[in-house]
This record gives sequence, C-alpha cells and structure tokens, in this order.
Amino acid sequence: MPTYTLAAIPAASHGSLISCSSPDRYRQKRIEAADLAGIRAAVAAYGARLHDDHPEASFLVSVTPERGSDHPEGFCDARWKGSLGTEQWIRTIPEETPFKAYLAEVEAMLEREVRS
Repeated sequence: MPTYTLAAIPAASHGSLISCSSPDRYRQKRIEAADLAGIRAAVAAYGARLHDDHPEASFLVSVTPERGSDHPEGFCDARWKGSLGTEQWIRTIPEETPFKAYLAEVEAMLEREVRS
C-alpha cells in the first residue's frame, strides 16, 4: 500500500496568492492509503485535529509520497489541482499584514508540532 507523509505548514492567503513556511521543521505523520479517498480522509483527520488544537492557526497540509512508492491513479492531478483538501485551513489575511510576520505567529502557535 502506498505510504505518504503529512505535515502541517503555516500558510496564509492574500486573495489568490498563498505564502507558506518551509515544511522541514514540522512534525510529520506517516499514513498508508490505497486510493485518493483514503488520502483525503487522512488529510481531513490530521487537519481537523490540528485545527481543534490551534483554531486560530492558518496552515495547509502537505502530502508527500514516499520515494519509490506507487501512488493511486490521479494522485498527481489531485495534488496539483488542490482536490485533496489540503488548503481548507488557510486563512485570508488583510493585505496590509506582512506575510513573514503573520507566518512567524502561526509558527509559534504550531510550535508543539515541531519534531522533538
């Protein structure tokens, strides 16, 4: 069964522009999913848990397939088109709010998610 890594990445939107932090720092969760529905369910559960813990945080969930792993048909298109549900926790912030400062605040909120 294909294996994926999920990670919450601080992110924010100014209209159609999304800016995010580097994914390398954040605790990652490995999942196995046979199809796109399984990936979507895992993303939804992971994001909901983080949102419950940090309701004011704005983030996206990255989905990275394990190297050499076969992924289900349509995975690349679904990831590219955003249909895996990874961006539902991104907040739109006022245009006068600097991205860098806002993302630093979100990083602090999610600090407990940093790998130990």
